[in-house]
Amino acid sequence: MEREPMFQKQLTQSDVGKLNRLVVPKQHAINYFPPIDGSSGKIRTMLLSFEDELGKCWRFRYSYWSSSQSYVLTKGWSRFVKEKRLGAGDFVFFEQLREDNDRFFIGWRWRADTQMQDNGVAQPSVVVDGTSVQSQTPPVRESRRLRLFGVNLDC
Repeated sequence: MEREPMFQKQLTQSDVGKLNRLVVPKQHAINYFPPIDGSSGKIRTMLLSFEDELGKCWRFRYSYWSSSQSYVLTKGWSRFVKEKRLGAGDFVFFEQLREDNDRFFIGWRWRADTQMQDNGVAQPSVVVDGTSVQSQTPPVRESRRLRLFGVNLDC
């Protein structure tokens, strides 16, 4: 079963903050998710299921908000953000099975601090499934410091 990339989004503060919702870019909502635009009596909300990298199923309410003309994932989103410890600047990406467009997958990666290369040039990196990977996206937030068992850890 081969997965096909749909889109990725760099999270904003409002995507991970108290609003408890992810704004899905309109072009991606229209191209990849079931239609719910509210016109012609179509459904304006539905539940979508996504499988993560560990096989865990995540259900999000997918809605069209006519007041702001935006597509959003709500109910269940804040739990995903908390469990994955996502923040502004991190990424989520969406995939589907090539032969079954109704089966969706969700992935994530943290935006990590810039790391110095041998030539002294700062190169941003991201962490994908625990592995540091070089990225062209500049870092957005500062690292977090955690003290664990008397040791300071930069996250």
